[in-house]
Amino acid sequence: MKNKFLLLFLTVILIYSCAEQTRNPNGEKINENTEWTHTWIVNTNDTLKPKVLIIGDSHVERYYPVVARNLGDSVSCSKFTSSKSLGDPVFIKQLESVLMINEFDIIAFNNGLHGADYNIEQYAGYIPVVYELLKKNAKQSVIWVNNTAIREKNNIEAFADRNKQIIERNSFISEFTKENNIKLVDFYSATANNIDYYNNDGIHFNNEGVAKEATLLTERVFQILRKEH
Repeated sequence: MKNKFLLLFLTVILIYSCAEQTRNPNGEKINENTEWTHTWIVNTNDTLKPKVLIIGDSHVERYYPVVARNLGDSVSCSKFTSSKSLGDPVFIKQLESVLMINEFDIIAFNNGLHGADYNIEQYAGYIPVVYELLKKNAKQSVIWVNNTAIREKNNIEAFADRNKQIIERNSFISEFTKENNIKLVDFYSATANNIDYYNNDGIHFNNEGVAKEATLLTERVFQILRKEH
């Protein structure tokens, strides 16, 4: 597995150095029909409170305010969310632009439900690229969060066909985090078999599911902060 990640990493570095920013490793654009980003950085000039950044997609959009509330006023909790996926060099540029002018103690990363057209080599090849960027900009710790299961729209009792891709992506995340001693929050195991967490779209969570995600991430952040202080 280490050799596999090394090969993917070297391939991505070559691609990233030579390819146009808006093109994937195959030289063609992969955009979703609607592309979006949302950056929300709080207490930028406060040097006393620990600063947490949560990076992800629409799941983060939903659980971010709950995590921020759980952490309380003693922690500054920010977010960066995007429809971009690992595999897209533009996503790296987006991250760089956020991290360039802001400092964080803890960065939590949750990406993988978007970018269905990126194959596993493209997706997994960017895992070490992103980790190096996050590690350089997280003063205390990087938390990696794996991906939640995808169920069939309007038939949430069944897993969607695309859930096979989620499982494959999560397997690479698991191996990489183990090899690099990265704290992993396993959303998949904690939520995949509980249909009571799902909305009818089979992707997003209802309030109960959101609360579960927020609790798991909050607990991990507090574990790090208690250890460091």
